[in-house]
Formats: sequence, structure tokens, C-alpha cells
Amino acid sequence: MDVQLDWEFIKAQLPAGYQQLAVERGLIHPQPPQLHTKVTDIDQVLRPLLHRIGIETSLQTATSTAAMARRSIAEQEGEEAAEASHLVDLSAPALHYWERKLPSYLSELLARMIGAADTFSPARWHGYEIMIVDGTTAQRPGAKGVTARILYALRLSDLSVMGCHTTDEHGTESMRIFDVRPGQLWMGDRFYANPYDIAWVVDAGADVHVRYKFNALPLYDTQGEPFDVMAHVRLLSKPEQEAEWSVEVHPDGHEPIRGRLCVVRLPEAEANKERDRLRREEGPGVSPRALEAASWLIVFTTASPERMTTHEATDLYRLRWQIELEIKRDKSLGGLDKLPNFRPDTIATWLLGKLLIEQIARKVVSPTVAFPPSAVGFVLFPAPHRDFSASQRGAREAPPPQRSGRRRDVARDGPHLPGDPRRSASRAPARGASVPRRVPGARGTP
Repeated sequence: MDVQLDWEFIKAQLPAGYQQLAVERGLIHPQPPQLHTKVTDIDQVLRPLLHRIGIETSLQTATSTAAMARRSIAEQEGEEAAEASHLVDLSAPALHYWERKLPSYLSELLARMIGAADTFSPARWHGYEIMIVDGTTAQRPGAKGVTARILYALRLSDLSVMGCHTTDEHGTESMRIFDVRPGQLWMGDRFYANPYDIAWVVDAGADVHVRYKFNALPLYDTQGEPFDVMAHVRLLSKPEQEAEWSVEVHPDGHEPIRGRLCVVRLPEAEANKERDRLRREEGPGVSPRALEAASWLIVFTTASPERMTTHEATDLYRLRWQIELEIKRDKSLGGLDKLPNFRPDTIATWLLGKLLIEQIARKVVSPTVAFPPSAVGFVLFPAPHRDFSASQRGAREAPPPQRSGRRRDVARDGPHLPGDPRRSASRAPARGASVPRRVPGARGTP
């Protein structure tokens, strides 16, 4: 973020009512002027905070820049103009204190901004709104393992991020953290191939499209007998040969869920690439069955054959890599994984601030951008010696503790489908959104 960015322009991209939300959350307490309270508006905190996070600078540099900019305005235009700039002389410890207080507030801002994308009618794949889910990790300085996880839900038709959440180091990936609406088809890799995620989506009136994972997703035939996946896929011996079988998933405490196992035999070159990946990720402990299964792309879907053929089902899964590109952009261009310190609360604020800035940037280049009448003449931090002239929820929402205040893992919070996984009292933040781009119809192995 450049220090010359127009602050009024940035404010115009934030959700309506963001200032009042800070008052409702008890972050800002309006006081009469005679009390000379320093922070009376959330803008006075957001402006230096987004500057610090956007350019990845220190607390001291961010607060010093804000103080210098305020003095410059006061000298050139008077104290009244300096007051109107929403710049205050905060100390570095004070800004750090605000970082510790803001995760849930920033999480709500992100949720409201993401909801704005629902006003656009997406392109459909056989009537489906395709949602792709995936996750990534970030590490704090000196950490040997995972510090936080960021989970994304991307709409394939326009590559908009429709949901983004964080968990702490104990979290894993799950569809149950996201809101699900009828008419959607949720697509994910092997991490999401489990009975509880499938039931969560199906119960909302949507469909699931996941890459099959042995052990995590037991399958049964239509008579309720165990379905031997390897015995069936071995029948496909020629490259590009396809087949499908009707199968069922039996979540605990839930009616059986009918679906299809759609399979295509991969060319040997693609199969060898998959085996190499498995050896890199799992090392010498990779199972012989996994290496053999790399010869096929195996997808479980609840989409009916009338809406999606076997070939279309396997082809669709090959588009899943779009979300991996989105995550790489957020890390390489947005610095999402550059955590500043060791505190969980300030790390959460940093991640949410990064995602909020990225959401603003995406909105600026989209048709949803807002241009306020007062935009010209105001800057985020002016240079010295310059003349300065929500959306409706669908039928199946993730419970609020999971949607916007989440710190633990929905996938492991309990063994029973109707119970703990959907009613966890755990807490942590939310996020995301994306620049429209052309989606190539590539047929590479994901």
C-alpha cells in the first residue's frame, strides 16, 4: 500500500456502517470534545494500521509517519484540517494494543465485504454455482511448525473469494466452517473427502465434488455392503478410460447419502508425476496402495448423472487448481505469510488486515468500486510540504462461533455429525475476495 493512497477512497470500499460497528463492539466510545479523548473514531486506528500492514513496516514507523503527516497538515492547513484527517499521534505500544483488540472486528468487516459479491449472478456449470475450497498455512518468526491456517472458498465462475477463515495451529481443513447455499456444488481435494463434510453440504441442499481419499471416506454399495474401490478401478487399464459406480456414504447418525464414484485412468506420465508428489510429501512411509491409486483420478460426487456426465465430473475437478493460484498470489504478492510477531491475537489482526487490504484492492479493479465525491484531495499519509486540496444468508449457515470467531478445528471437535462439529464453542477470525480472471480449460493433473 503506497503512503499516497487516498484515504477517502479506501474508506469508500469498506462496508457500510463500519464505523458504527466499532461503537457497537465497544471499541470506540464517543466522548464530548472537552474531554480531549485521543481516539474517538475507528478511522484513527484503521488508517495507520492498514498502512503498517500494507507496506509491512514496523509499529514505530507507522505511528511516526502518521504523526508527521498530521503535523504537516496542521502547519499548512490549520488544526481543523488536521482533526478532519483522522490522524492522531499514537505511540507504537498504543497501536500494538489496538492490534490485540481488533481481530473479531476485522473479521466482521471481511465477512460483510465478501457478502457484497452475492449481488452478482454467477455463471453456472449445469446449473451449479461451483465453489472450490482449499487451505494454506503461515508461520510466525522462528516457528518450526504451523502457526495459523487460512481457509478459502472460491467461486469458480468469476474467481471471487466468497469465504475466508482462520484457525490456530490446531485447526484442519473442513467445509463445515463455510456457509452453504442450495444450488451450489462444493469441490475440494482429499482433505474434504469425509462423511461429515459431505453431510454438511448435502443437508444444505447443495452437492459435493471431492477427490476420493482411502480410509477417510468409507464407501458402500446400494445394498449397504462395503465397496472395494481398488478392485473396481483396476478394471480401467487403458489411458483416458472412464467409468462410474453408484455408491453411498454412511455418516454416523445420518441417513445414507447416495453419490457416484467417477474414475478416469490417467496417462502414465501424469500418473508418475502424482507418484513423485506423494513420495515428496509422505516420504518413505507412502503406502503401496497410494502409489498404485495414482494411476487414476478418482472423484466422489453427489451430482446426478443427468446433470453431469462421468467425463464432465472428472474434467471439472481439473479446474480445482485455480484456488491454489489464488493462494499463491496472496502469499507472493500480498505477503500473507509474513507474520510479524508471536502473539496469537496480533497475528490474527495481521492476517485479517492483509486480507482486508487485498479485498479492497480486488474491489477497486471490479465493477463494485465506489468513488466518493470527496475522494480528491485526501491521502492516506500526505507527504510533507505538499498542497492538499451484505447479503442474505442461505439455508445452511456455519454457526457464528465457527463463521467469524473461530480459533479451533471443526473437523476434529467431535465424533458425531449433528453434535460438536457444528456447535463448537471454539473461536477465530474470517476473510477474502478475488480479481476476475479468465479460467482456462486445461486438462492437467491437479
